[in-house]
Amino acid sequence: MNRNLLLIIAGLSLSAISCDKDFKDPEGDEMARFNAWIQVNNIPADAKKPSGLYFVSQAEGNGLTPQKGDWILYSYTEKTLDGLVWFTDNSELIKQYDRFDINYHYTPVFVKYEKAPVQITGYSRTLLKGVYEGLGYLKEGGKATLYIPYNLGYGTSSATNGLGYQSLIYDIELHKVIKDPRAYEKSLINDYVAQNYPGLEPINDSIYYIQLTPPTVDTVTLAKDSIAYVYYKGMFLDGFVFDTNIDSVAQKLGRKFSSTDSLKVTVGGNDVIKGFSQALLGMKKGEWGRAIIPSFCGYDSIGNSNIPPFTPLIFDIYFSSKGKASTKPK
Repeated sequence: MNRNLLLIIAGLSLSAISCDKDFKDPEGDEMARFNAWIQVNNIPADAKKPSGLYFVSQAEGNGLTPQKGDWILYSYTEKTLDGLVWFTDNSELIKQYDRFDINYHYTPVFVKYEKAPVQITGYSRTLLKGVYEGLGYLKEGGKATLYIPYNLGYGTSSATNGLGYQSLIYDIELHKVIKDPRAYEKSLINDYVAQNYPGLEPINDSIYYIQLTPPTVDTVTLAKDSIAYVYYKGMFLDGFVFDTNIDSVAQKLGRKFSSTDSLKVTVGGNDVIKGFSQALLGMKKGEWGRAIIPSFCGYDSIGNSNIPPFTPLIFDIYFSSKGKASTKPK
């Protein structure tokens, strides 16, 4: 079968999927389209795995291969068969496709290598079956292109991202396999402190604290169970701001956050994460401080919708002891 005929077959398959709103066999149509695309683009037959995934190595790694239960750090670019970049951790690349989200943290994915499909905590992304399988063929430092049939991708669901019944192309790179995520996190904090605050020691083997500006008056530090009205800026180690209630910070970033009111905190209570309260206990009214908080004093191994597990955080903090702060920090 010549290339022109294959192109016609692929085009007819695509047309049937995209234009016929009342098709009876979307799964079969998409598999026909995928198989025709594979032939037209000369993807080697020996790249096909028993699952139906096509795995094409781009660079051999020389480190560990992930085992179930490990944590991994990887980069990715997700494309449709027509070459449209849908998701990626590369902010400059996604800008070229007019899909950049100013509120999204474009960074390699840190996730437990355990099962798929699964929602990746802290990234608003899904670890697909095909990607999970492909990562398992790599060693640290390795790169590959995956050609993923729809059933190893988002399947038949298209409610959230429009990629149901669509086969995908994934470019992936496995940066690191992590056996002990707590030790890995500690090494990240140590490197950050050594680079930015050499010689700084943690407080009681937990948070690090840096006074950015001295207090307005020489008053006593906050006591446990006292009330503080706080302004803050929350960041990852790379400086990305994930939350703030300071107007000037939001305006500078061109972003909107959930609140610009001061946050009322009972020091030592459960209003905020443990590391945040620990920092307040050492502060005085009008003082600007920076707390570097390991995850065991933050969101620990659980994370939340915006923060991955085992993620150290940085908070710049300013507080007033009576009512709302009369002057907002800039």
